[in-house]
Amino acid sequence: MQQSSGIKWPSLIIGVIFLIIGVFIVSFPEENLFAITWLIGLLFIINGFIEIFVRRVMKQASQSGSNMLLILGIINIIIGGFILFNVVTSTTFIIYLFAIWFIIHAIFSIFTVTPAEKSNKLFHTLSILLNIVEIIFGIILLFNPLMAAIIIAVFMSIVFFIIGITYLIDALS
Repeated sequence: MQQSSGIKWPSLIIGVIFLIIGVFIVSFPEENLFAITWLIGLLFIINGFIEIFVRRVMKQASQSGSNMLLILGIINIIIGGFILFNVVTSTTFIIYLFAIWFIIHAIFSIFTVTPAEKSNKLFHTLSILLNIVEIIFGIILLFNPLMAAIIIAVFMSIVFFIIGITYLIDALS
């Protein structure tokens, strides 16, 4: 058997593309938030068609399909269409949803005690303090949507950086 050069070219190319996208998103966060919203709408539509397809396959395989999958598929397609045809409104909604998610997550986390927190009072106190900071941060985001938009874009770019680096490591290992 002949050894290859050791570089997995498809992984290398994909990794570089993800890194370039990450740099592009972080360079123009406000502008790219519309593109991110558009992609979310597209993913809703794709997910809706997949749910309808899965229902059809289930019905053929077991002679009974879940009507809930059909309903969810149609709802996802409608939501995706709304997002695609109302990108500005949907972007605003996603920004506020992000801020509200921060607040709700922190409130639930304050009242959820993990096993690590049960065994360490200092860790539990630190967890409560961090969740209070998260609530304050969520409120700030709620009243400053531009800041929330930038943070969403930065989070997305970090995800692209992580995926790109993972592909590069795979390509070079």
